[in-house]
Amino acid sequence: MFDFSNGGGVRRFLTDLIFPTRCPFCDGFIAYDRLCCEQCMDECRWTDENICPLCGKSVIKGCLCGKRLYDACICAAYYDGNAKKAIMSLKYEHDTQAAEVFGRVLRDMLSVRGFDDIDTAVPVPLHRERLRERGYNQSELIAREIVRGTDIELRTDVLRRKPPRAEQHTLAGSERSDAAKEQYESTGVSLEGKNVLLVDDVLTTGATLNACTALLRAQGAARVICAAAVTVE
Repeated sequence: MFDFSNGGGVRRFLTDLIFPTRCPFCDGFIAYDRLCCEQCMDECRWTDENICPLCGKSVIKGCLCGKRLYDACICAAYYDGNAKKAIMSLKYEHDTQAAEVFGRVLRDMLSVRGFDDIDTAVPVPLHRERLRERGYNQSELIAREIVRGTDIELRTDVLRRKPPRAEQHTLAGSERSDAAKEQYESTGVSLEGKNVLLVDDVLTTGATLNACTALLRAQGAARVICAAAVTVE
């Protein structure tokens, strides 16, 4: 089971006195030195052997290995129940503690899977208008937690999001791939010979990860390993 203690510290303790810490899954009050409550930690559907280790999708409901461009993918949880609530809170309610939870799990999973040769982490970018509205890129927050305490460099200047035409979740599966290819572009930063970790919040059809992987390979990436907080069955 994962360890969701955050180490506490004076700053967290003092902040908790004014803004009591809440669990990102159920919104209940928790101790200042915890990232989520024990009940939610136990009830969350963390990914299991039914998730394909290469594409990150359910092997029962049909994986994406025939379509994937990336080398492998790890996902922390299934996109339902309290994990879905946590993602929604992260994206729309400024509950950034959820990023710490998912980032912590993904960092542990990288170690368990033996991905110890990652050089660079690249979050899937937001367009600057969306970034200004939200105040942060949720994928970047997850990536920052993944690289915490490691030698992996975090690069936010590798990919760029073009002005959004439509939210990916509003498109049919057949439309997502073409849309994703048009929504991202390279900044020209060299990744020659690097093993890259591409980080996103939700894995749905793999269209976004494929589009970004193609750009990373064009910039010289040797391998692209993907990490998503949750995967949709």
